[in-house]
Order: sequence, then structure tokens, then C-alpha cells
Amino acid sequence: MKFINFEHAKKVAMTGLAMTSCGFLLWVSQGLSYADDNLTPTTTTVNQSQAVVAGNTTNSPAATSQQPITTQMQAAASQSYDQNDHGNYAYLDNVSLNPDGELNAAGWHATNAAQNRPYHYIIALNQNHTEIARQNITNQAVSRTDVQRVHNVYGAGQSGFNVQFNLGKAMNNTTVVNLISRYSADPNGNADYVDYYFAPVTIDQRNYACLDKATVVNNKLEVQGWNATNLAFNKNYHYIILLDRTTGKEVSRALVKNSVDRPDVAKVYPGIEGADKSGFAVSFGLNGVNFNHKLQLLSRYAGASDGNSDYVDYYFTPITDGNYSNQGSLDSFNVSDGQHLKISGWHADDISQFENQKFIIIYDNTANTQVASAKVTSVSRPDVAKAYPTIKTAGQSGFDYGFDLSKVNLLDGHSYSVVSRYSTSDEGNGGNGQYTDFWSAPVTYRSQQGYSVDQAKMTDQGLQLAGWMASSQSQSKRNAFIIILNNGQEVTRQKLNLTSRSDVAAVYPLIFNSANSGFNTLIKLNPAAITGNMQIIFRFTDDPAGNGNSADQKTPVYASNQGSFIDIRVNGRSVYVSGWHASDQSANKPYQYLILLDANGREVYRQRVLDINRPDDAARAAAPYILNSTNSGYRLGLTLPASAQGKVFRVIHRFTDDVNGNGNSVDLYSAPLLQYNMTANAINRYILQNRIGHATIQTNYVIPEVTDEYSRTSDGRPDMVVVHETANPNDSIYGEINYEKQTYDKAFVHAFVDGNNIIEISSTDREAWGAGYPANGRAVQFEQVEVYSAANFARELINGAYYTAYKMKQYGIVPTLAWYNRQTGQYGGTLWSHHMVSQYMHVTDHTDPDGYWANRASRYFGTSYTMGDFFELVKYEYRQL
Repeated sequence: MKFINFEHAKKVAMTGLAMTSCGFLLWVSQGLSYADDNLTPTTTTVNQSQAVVAGNTTNSPAATSQQPITTQMQAAASQSYDQNDHGNYAYLDNVSLNPDGELNAAGWHATNAAQNRPYHYIIALNQNHTEIARQNITNQAVSRTDVQRVHNVYGAGQSGFNVQFNLGKAMNNTTVVNLISRYSADPNGNADYVDYYFAPVTIDQRNYACLDKATVVNNKLEVQGWNATNLAFNKNYHYIILLDRTTGKEVSRALVKNSVDRPDVAKVYPGIEGADKSGFAVSFGLNGVNFNHKLQLLSRYAGASDGNSDYVDYYFTPITDGNYSNQGSLDSFNVSDGQHLKISGWHADDISQFENQKFIIIYDNTANTQVASAKVTSVSRPDVAKAYPTIKTAGQSGFDYGFDLSKVNLLDGHSYSVVSRYSTSDEGNGGNGQYTDFWSAPVTYRSQQGYSVDQAKMTDQGLQLAGWMASSQSQSKRNAFIIILNNGQEVTRQKLNLTSRSDVAAVYPLIFNSANSGFNTLIKLNPAAITGNMQIIFRFTDDPAGNGNSADQKTPVYASNQGSFIDIRVNGRSVYVSGWHASDQSANKPYQYLILLDANGREVYRQRVLDINRPDDAARAAAPYILNSTNSGYRLGLTLPASAQGKVFRVIHRFTDDVNGNGNSVDLYSAPLLQYNMTANAINRYILQNRIGHATIQTNYVIPEVTDEYSRTSDGRPDMVVVHETANPNDSIYGEINYEKQTYDKAFVHAFVDGNNIIEISSTDREAWGAGYPANGRAVQFEQVEVYSAANFARELINGAYYTAYKMKQYGIVPTLAWYNRQTGQYGGTLWSHHMVSQYMHVTDHTDPDGYWANRASRYFGTSYTMGDFFELVKYEYRQL
């Protein structure tokens, strides 16, 4: 025991603290005690009608008159003591309130004033100083030799006490207990006494509770927790009440018929009567419960059986806040494995704490019907938790489920939504309980198909093919075939066993079995059988032989005879040609020749090529599906005879089985050899020397489709280009375009150019109205906007030349300058000015762009510029394409 200098202990305070798991503070406290060191004995009469007798205490004179005269203290006082010590000493060592409402107090009280006052009482007063209990402890003195060693006063060695008061019905009305130790000459303790008032003991009248659990089980809201308070003393009915704060109404209440043992609560709150039986576990039906509202539970102890009067309430924190965020996303709608409709995504909503059964539903929006549903397990989604930190359940909001495709019939063209549902019911699709849904954005399921040829290489044994093929129709057409055609006629077919292609599945999740769409196989055939255009069919069919009901995909045609004249240089009599030429029919044709033609297609010279079978990367990349394309390069330098000089217009590369270059042969023709001269005109030289580039062609089709394909050509495609000039010195390219947009019903062209722009305003697949017929029925037409400065004019010319060359390449037109035979009235050529149309076709009187070109050429370059000069620029651009 720790000893205290009691000579100076006039005031003593003691407080006991404990913290519950729900964060409430329990305390029984003793405030300031007081007594005088120099005691003058007093006599106080206590109104007996105010006294409350509890335990072994009695206020009956008959009872106390039978107590012995000689007390333990009197017996102990026979020893010597300091009769000059006038102090009144006491100390309350311990005070506590047990769960049964019993106040325990232990301490001591010693003073010389106790001599001739043999009766020792401990008296309890409430906060109003009204006596609520007393106990006569005259013959229950506790030995305290420690006190005697410090205070040598009368009876100090037997001055201890240990008492218990049952506060009983006074518990819920008592907030403070004032304990008094009294030595009295009166057997009842009411007269001729000396008192020591200990510091007040505070009785905890606070209300403690904790809601441990609120969840839905078997479509019922189950709640568990505890509520302990001294205010509930003699209130024998315990209710748990569910309130809807959104509507302001009580939803339901449940009587706690069997309290739940809570020794943990009693341990933390020993001063609360009934704490050890303060637990509850009740359930509520969900009729009238709306988890989207703000719901709150309260615990009520009531004196009335219906719980509506004489009660004390504890309001728990609301279990729902009425302001939930319902978020979700569909990450995948996937049939690529050919067995399942795989659904994955997430749905985060804190109502799922109560609507804790999770379902995934496939809904056909087109047919307005449910297709399938499944009860699923939540999947961890830390990414969602990071994105939505305020949603408690976001971390377990994921779903990932596969529906058996043999039981789910997805219909072509139908719109489907994936519904993620949290429900209180675990039956069916959860629709019989309370539920919250998240509807994904609609997914339209369309019958799709696709293929890719990743590799196609012709070998002596046949065509080595690798790639993938997939079709939604393969669900009912399980046989996969590759069919090879030559000029539309079947050469061979082969059945496939498709292999895994996860990359295809990732790109085409809605194509059935796209995850198993790969192939890498040798299609056996004789390469010589491919004499024209080869085509490949990828077929799914219900026929094991490859016929029957089928879903076919055809590749574009693969020309079996291809090549490129990489370099053709004709300089006087010297000729140099290099390139590559590959043909599936070259296997039995060991000889190669170059044949030179004039402008009329007549041969002017031929020579055998000996530098052959050169590796060529361009050929390998462009035509791997042609036999020996990898080593199809060649080159030849030759000297023309004088008779052929200046006549070379086109070149043929030939494979043949004849040593002289005749016999069975396969030919490849070069494009016309356009000889351009960029040095004759000063403006063209300026463009070449300064490396002036062209703008990019922009398309902005502001002209409605008021015309059809070209009416004056045999194939409905253009066969010439007409150059115009606006003759408007004060307008921009955008002003001119806007003007034609407003007046297209009178006239319009296909495009406009200036120094910085090439803008196509109408599709060149249809006629324009810019030059009159027959030119309109044949020509791509563009306007030049008037520009200023040498640089702008040069850039405008190169933009116009590039646009002309680009369109000629697009439509297979060879650049030739317009011409006219006055004697026969015939005209020809593919490059025309508006002035030439007027002169040669006699349909308009316009002279553009001659005047504009002459003005700008003279002003900025001190020279002239004609259609002949522009023709050289067009050929230059054509050769670059």
C-alpha cells in the first residue's frame, strides 16, 4: 500500500475512467472531501422521514438498542494515543458501482472525537443532500494499522470500513452520492456525532450504446448491438425502433424479448446496472423499408409495455444516409471464346451493405424481355475504390461472369443491356426483394465477320497462309475452309482446325469464337495454275465437305503478275533500267528480256537481261504471294542503236521460255516515260532550286450531290483535267468557296488552290459545271485564286500541278497536253486550260488562266508562263507519285 502524509491530506480527489469500443466515456468520480483538523464535536439531528435504509442499515431504535456497548474501536482504544491531536482524518480508498446498482465504498476515518461516540455509521446522501441510505458498521470495523502509524488518535487501528449500498429505485434519479463517515453517541446515529464528508461520488447517468451490425439476411433486416444506462432502471421493456428520417415516420419496432449477455460491456461500464444484459439482436421485415431513404435505429427502455411512455431513448447513427451514389460500368460484353457470353464490369453503391445479394441480368431491349440472369460473387476492384473513395463498398464492386452460350440466344441486330442488381433476396433474379439496379449502355449485337491475311507466300508446293478468320455465323456453321480461286474459278480447298488468337478476341469481342480464329497452313497447289488474278475465300459452313449453308469472306484479288520499274533512265542512246518482276507463271520461263516501245506501241529494241534473281525487299513486301518474288530483282544498262534514239516511250519486262525472247511469255509494262524539263522556264527553275513543296489536299464537300458520274466517258470516270482562274483580284479562297456554295446551281468546280491550300469542295467521282459540255462530262476541274508575291504565285503553281498529277494518277490518266487539228477539227490530250476548252471545243469564250499567269510571271519573275510550262511542272509532280 502506498502511504500518504495524512497530516496534510485535507482534500482528496479520485476519478476512475474507462473507454468503450464505441467511444463513450464511463466514469464514477469522487470530488473534493473535507473535514476540519481542529474538530469541535457537533450534534446534528437527521429527519428520519428523509432517511432511506438499505442493506444492513436500519434507523429503528429497537434494532440499534440491542447493539453492544463495547465496540471494536473501544477495545482497540485501550492503547495509548495522543489526546492532544484535534484533527479529523479520513480517506476513501475505493468507490465503485457494480452492474446490480450496488455502491461499494472502502476507506477509513480516525479522530479523537470518536471517543465516547461508539456508534460508527456510513451515510449516503443524494445530490439534493437527501439521505438515500445508511449503514451501521459499528461492529464491522476494518483493522488499519497503517493509519495508526500515521495518526496516533483514538481508535485509528480499527478505523477502516468496507460498505455496500443497494441504491435500488433511487438509481435512475441519483446523479451524485455524498458519503459521510459518522461517529455518534446515538445508537441510531442521529445525535451527538462527528462527521467526515468525503468528496462527492458522481453516479453515471449517461446513455451508452453501440450498433454492432445491421445487415439483411433472408430478406430481413437484422440488427445487433447493446444499450446500457442507469436511466433504464425499473424500465422493463426494451424496444428497437426503425425510423425513416426521409418521411419522418416510424417504420417498425421490435421488442427485445431475450436480452443478449454482454460481459464485455459490463467490464467496460461496471457502474451501469444491467450492462451485462444490455445486448440485443432483433430483425425487421422489409415491408415499408426503403434503403434509399435515411434510416435510423433507436434503442428504447420503457416503463410501459407498449413502449410509448416512461422511456429513455438512444439514437444510433443512421444506417443509410439517403444520398447514395449509384455508379457502374460495363467493361466487357464478349462471346469470343465460343462457349460463353462473358460479362465483366463493376457496380458501386453503398446500399449493397443491405441489398447484399448480387445478380447480373442480360436484358433484350429490342424484345423488351430478360434473356438470362445469374447470382454472382463480388470481385475486388481497387481501381474503383480509388476513383470513388466515398462509396464504402467500391472496393468489392466488381463482377465477372460467363453465361453458357448454348442457353443464351443473342439475336442479330438486337440491343442488349447488362443489369447489375443488388437485392435483399437471393431467389430468382433478386426481383422479389428490394433491389437497386445499374443499367449499362446498350450493346447492339450484330452478326459480324472478319479476317486477316498476316502472311501469304507462294512456294513450289503451294500457298503458305497465316492469319485469322472469324464469323458470328460460325456458331451454327462449325466447319472452316480456305478456298483458292483463279480468275473466279476454284483451284483447291482445304479444311482448317482453327487455333488460339487472343489478339483477335480483344479487338472483336462480339464475334463468336474469335479467340479461336487463327490458322497457319500450306494450301497445296501448282503455282502455275494461278494464271490471272488469285482470290481467297474464307468459309464457315454446316457441311463437313465445305459446301452447304455457308458464310463466305473474299479477299481482294491478288494479281499473279506484278512488278515495278524502279529506275528508268534514257539519256540519248544510253538506257538504264532496274526493277523487279514476279509471276506465278515464271517457273518454266528461264529467260528475261527488256523490250523498248515507241509512242505508238511498236518495238524499237530488245535485249536479254542477265543480271537477274536479285534479292529485293520491296518485292518481298509487296507480293510475297507470288512465286519467287523475294528474288525477283533485275537490272540492265544498254546502248540504243541510232534508229531507236528519242523513240523510247514505254518498257516491257518479259519472262519467256524462248532464248530469243518470244515463245510463251509473261510481260510487265512500264508507265509512259514522261520526259520533263524544269529548267526551261524561270518559275519552274525557282520551284526546283528552292525545293518548294505542295500543300496537303483537304476535303470539304460543301456542294450537294447534284450531278452523277461523268457522262462523256466510256467508264463514267474522268479522262482529263481543266485549269481555271477566278479573275477576281479581291477575294480569298474561302470567299470563293462560300460564293460557289451559294451559287452551285449555276456553276461550280471540284477544287480551289492558292499559295497555301488545296481544298476539294465536291467529289471528283461526279461531274462539275465549270467549262461547259463536253468538257464537264469528262474533266476534273479546279480554280486558282489570284495571289500576290513571287513566293505565293510559285506555291500556287506547284499546288495546282500536284493536284492535277494526283488526280491523273487516281484515275489512270497519263499527262498529255491538249492539242487541236484545225484541218480535221479533232482534239485530244488530258491537260487543258479553260482557254483551250474555248479554242478547241468551241463551247465557251473564256481565256483563263492565260492572262493571270502572264501578269504574275512578268510582275514577279520578269518572264512568261504558259500551259506548256505548267505541263512540265505536272509531269514533274506525276513522276514523284
